[in-house]
Amino acid sequence: MPAIADNNNNDLAQNHYSEWVKGSAVDPALVTLNVHSLSGNEVYEYLLYALSQTARRNDGRLREGNLRRYAHINSAWWVSGLDPDNDWLPMDWGRMKPDNPRCEWDKETQQYTEKPIKYESPPKTPNRVTYLRVPLHIWKLVSLRYDVQMPENITVTESGEALGFWAWVMAQPEIPLILTEGEKKAGCLLTLGFVAIALPGIWNGRVGQKDFERLHPDLVPMAQPGRKFTILFDYETKPKTKHHVFQATRRTANVILDGGCECSIALLPGPEKGIDDWVVALGKKADKAVSTMIADALTFREYQQRFFINRARGLRKYKPDVTVNSRFLANAIKALPESGLVCLLSDMGTGKTELLARMRQARPQLSF
Repeated sequence: MPAIADNNNNDLAQNHYSEWVKGSAVDPALVTLNVHSLSGNEVYEYLLYALSQTARRNDGRLREGNLRRYAHINSAWWVSGLDPDNDWLPMDWGRMKPDNPRCEWDKETQQYTEKPIKYESPPKTPNRVTYLRVPLHIWKLVSLRYDVQMPENITVTESGEALGFWAWVMAQPEIPLILTEGEKKAGCLLTLGFVAIALPGIWNGRVGQKDFERLHPDLVPMAQPGRKFTILFDYETKPKTKHHVFQATRRTANVILDGGCECSIALLPGPEKGIDDWVVALGKKADKAVSTMIADALTFREYQQRFFINRARGLRKYKPDVTVNSRFLANAIKALPESGLVCLLSDMGTGKTELLARMRQARPQLSF
């Protein structure tokens, strides 16, 4: 986790700086290179850059409909990365997080919901993948973590960007990549020395329809045969959301494997939702814990098996009489009913067999 430095970037509002550095444990230099605070007409200039000439009046001004849609945004932060299709030069596409987000529109009820739309992407243009600019000391962390030598001569710009980082990663297929949802989470992982790429959403690692999907074009330059990708999405508790994440992970993993690359799935332990939340909660222990989690990532087959095994299926209609939260069942349950049918539902390695063996030894006259 980076030391919390003062905000010396005059282009970045204090609340935006704090959200990234304190709230998501992103290195201050990474934040300075990649995040900008916007207000007033800047919001439209960045967000609506891709609109065609027909969306403007003869004098070049945007039409009222487009202005009205985003009129609620008084201030926001904007993040954009480097373009793999344009020699790693800065790309126009990026994402915006308004300080005062609009609410989602429900097409069925024709009403606004209470759910805010936290992030805005430029309309009328495909979503891109974000490769964040990197300072030299982050590059050194990556080099040390994966034991891959850095180039001898690296140009560092006045802003502090070390040029050529992603071209170097692209040329080193032995360096594994992490796909995560959101730029702050990618920045958090880069801060720890992991090579992380930010997807704007869990479905954006692949493109195309279900019957003909392929890897997102922005990821193709990194997909050399044998390259390992690790998918790391949020920790979810709602069954519907978990199934949604499973489907997105499964389909993204399939296109990675189809391209001749390796793919694993890292699972956050919770209760923190995102990797950045977890790193903030762990503090100084974060590096070791995240390294272990990545090392313990599941293969695609293991991930699928785990998802279906952990589903309660027909047991959903039976509410448990006793629910415990313990590493081992035998430590939490001291006695079982001596008649009737007893159901035990818990994960592998939690001591179900040990519990039954103990009960059997204490009551040899009972039938099991």
